[in-house]
Amino acid sequence: MSESQGIRRLQSKAVAAERAAHAAQLAALQARVNELEAVNDALGKAIGLLHQMSEQEPDGNQGPGEPSAS
Repeated sequence: MSESQGIRRLQSKAVAAERAAHAAQLAALQARVNELEAVNDALGKAIGLLHQMSEQEPDGNQGPGEPSAS
């Protein structure tokens, strides 16, 4: 094997290792995106439920710490 072939083989291995590292990083980032999308969906549903609950409360029923309307 010539020296140039050895250098090319080392470069190919380095490129392959870099691609594998990028693929692993991409997979981790995609998993995080999926997790954050699920959290966002859950928060949206919770906000919707809180909004529905606040619409169903009678006007005179104020919680502690809320100023009166007078």
